[in-house]
Amino acid sequence: MPDRRYTMDTNRQCERCGAAVSKQFVRVFGFDNTVHGCLNCLTRTELAVGKAANRTGAEEEEADAGIRWPTGSTP
Repeated sequence: MPDRRYTMDTNRQCERCGAAVSKQFVRVFGFDNTVHGCLNCLTRTELAVGKAANRTGAEEEEADAGIRWPTGSTP
């Protein structure tokens, strides 16, 4: 019987806080095999709107500038 060896990629981590994240988490919430936020440093709402796929800083502010977020008032 052949000896099976399993390798695990231990380099998957949150770019923002350094916490370990799973392969599935990166696939669902990340972009280009990188995740810029996790449950340790973002709220679930922020994850749901895609904050984990965005870099922090000026690039994030630029990306948000073109988004029209809904407000509570009616037109």
